[in-house]
Amino acid sequence: MENISRIKEKCVGCKSCEQSCPKHCISMVENKEGFWYPSVDEKSCIECKVCLKKCPVENTEFHRNEPHRVWAWRNKNDVDIMRSASGGAADSAAKTILQMGGVVYGAAYDEQLAVSHIEVTDEAERENLQSSKYVQSDPKDSYTKVKQRLSEGKTVLFTGTPCQIAGLYAFLGGNPENLYTVDLICHGVPSPKFFKKYLEYQNKQTAGRVIYFNFRSKDKRGWGTQYLLKTKTKTKTKTKTKTKTKTKTKTKTLSLDRYGKHFMDGDCYRESCYKCAYANTSRVGDLTVGDFWGITKSHPSFNSPKGVSSVFVNTEKGQKLFEMMRVLAEVEEATLEEGMVKQHNLVQPSNRPVTRDTFYKSIDEPGFIENIKVGFQPKARLKSVLPNKLIQKIKSL
Repeated sequence: MENISRIKEKCVGCKSCEQSCPKHCISMVENKEGFWYPSVDEKSCIECKVCLKKCPVENTEFHRNEPHRVWAWRNKNDVDIMRSASGGAADSAAKTILQMGGVVYGAAYDEQLAVSHIEVTDEAERENLQSSKYVQSDPKDSYTKVKQRLSEGKTVLFTGTPCQIAGLYAFLGGNPENLYTVDLICHGVPSPKFFKKYLEYQNKQTAGRVIYFNFRSKDKRGWGTQYLLKTKTKTKTKTKTKTKTKTKTKTKTLSLDRYGKHFMDGDCYRESCYKCAYANTSRVGDLTVGDFWGITKSHPSFNSPKGVSSVFVNTEKGQKLFEMMRVLAEVEEATLEEGMVKQHNLVQPSNRPVTRDTFYKSIDEPGFIENIKVGFQPKARLKSVLPNKLIQKIKSL
């Protein structure tokens, strides 16, 4: 039949089709690897093709723009920049929209540390959106909520991966004046099932329960790729009549971690990530935000151990948003080439390693995470013990 089922592995999992179907005959079903794909009740389908009209895979050229200005961005607020993955640019955009009385959508953890897109309407909730989550976020019904808020006249900011932004535009069928979007420079997304299994593994390792996870913590070594997790453990007292709760923290370099290593290697991504239509400089968001990894060479005096973002201004609305939020940061103009350093996903999609063929095959078997190899990696291990100031000095040279 002529419906979304023909998209198959090209599907990005944005759930636009599920939210668009007038007959509600599409549901998103988790495959063996833990990624969502559309399942169509063929008996109810009337072949109206609305699902295809609202699919970003079928509309890859909609709302595409080349960056016309690039900036290095460093949030002035110490608390906010330390909670952010790099310079806090996406967070500054969220703060600006909230100060205008608007609504913000972005990825956040729930109590079980599952990641999904939530609606944020006040400053207290904004913290939930800060920093990167290296797992595919469940959009749930966020597109439907955005449409409702826009119809109410609210100013809306939606942040996410480029395919999620593209899915929103396809769902809306246009570019409402009161909608702003920020797309993130994305390498690819591991499955939520993989991350859930990893958290279960950490629970066993710590004999507790993981209550907090930050993929890009700056607490110990500043701006870089170290995670931090917190666990809560209950132990019996000497009298054995009561229990006391202990909270422990653990940090580690991502590339030396069982989950982080394979996120960095890219052999656990969704199949569509390896053919991503948005892995180039033709951007779908009003702004594009990422780490300014080349700042140590191109703008050494602007570098900071607290982190620096690159901000690509892609549209007139993006320029308007940038001007409204720039009061929150120190900024310095850069070239497109400078902002693209070590951002290969602005050139082409991540390569599909041969190991991707077998990575998820044993995900349902006991010991799946324990059997994942990390390797010796002498360079990464040396960097993990060297003082961060020394590493920054070497980079600048």
